[in-house]
Amino acid sequence: MSPLRPFGPRARRLLRGVALSGLLGALVAGCSAAPADDTPLAERDTYRVGLLQIAPATLLDQTVQAFEARLGAQLAPKKVEVDVVNAQGDQSLIASSARDLAGSDADAFAVIGTPAVIALAKQVTDRPVIAIAMGDPVGAGLAASLDAPGGNVTGSVDYVDPALLLDQIMTVQPAPTRLGTLYDPSNQNMVVWTDALKQALAAHPGLELVESTLSGSADVATAARGLVGRADAVLVGPDATVFAGLPAVGAALGGAGLPVYVSGGDASVDGILATIGPDYPAVGALAADAAAQVLAGTPAAQVPFGKPSGVEFGINRATMESLGVTIPQAILSTATVQ
Repeated sequence: MSPLRPFGPRARRLLRGVALSGLLGALVAGCSAAPADDTPLAERDTYRVGLLQIAPATLLDQTVQAFEARLGAQLAPKKVEVDVVNAQGDQSLIASSARDLAGSDADAFAVIGTPAVIALAKQVTDRPVIAIAMGDPVGAGLAASLDAPGGNVTGSVDYVDPALLLDQIMTVQPAPTRLGTLYDPSNQNMVVWTDALKQALAAHPGLELVESTLSGSADVATAARGLVGRADAVLVGPDATVFAGLPAVGAALGGAGLPVYVSGGDASVDGILATIGPDYPAVGALAADAAAQVLAGTPAAQVPFGKPSGVEFGINRATMESLGVTIPQAILSTATVQ
């Protein structure tokens, strides 16, 4: 799969190799507007999808790539035009990008990053919104349930119970007594996830949770450094903003001798010890499956959210050796070691 073309912050792509010059129109700023084409979705030969990505990050890029590839394959021989808008992890750009997309004549929208999903869903009620790897659409008030959303938002979820991650982390020696985490509290997904992590600590007496919060991508490095001296290990939840700044997290915490675990993604980032979580490209493909059903004519309200089937372990060998930690053979035998 070829890498995403640079966008800053907007790039348009046409899936299935159709020339870029054949794209129709541009996204325009303004109030929510209905699609220019009133032909029923199932009867169209070309679909236009506005895609909002909350921040640039390898993991998010790979997830979006998987979404696009699967959607193009699912709808072939029909064509899918995708207009990507990247909010660069900036809260103000998230809001303005959502308004721009809502004012476009796109047939449907796809969004990765919970704050971006919520922002766009507030703007768009007349067309489908496909959430890619969202943590808790029900808790965010965007769906009645995962199996029967009931509104115009469907897609895929990436939620993994923090208790499962914590149980794995506590088998690595030496086990921490102070577990740090950093997140953006404006991300509803992360509030739910962090609350669940706090509850999971009850199964591990003597383990304390240390929090460090941020308000945007520019704060990631500072929030990470705020855990040095306060935590023995760090668990990064499914926060897209933190994912985008993961090299800064690895530099600040790995360099300070702290084991850093990330809830999914690529363990090859310097300073990261391990990733434990869903296969994010697979979760992106699940969102594309939902999108294909919607574009084929099934109301989003009736399309269940796709759910990951399990978790994977990825281990950074260089970090493991430099930290001197001992990871159980039961984990090593099934993990991807990089």
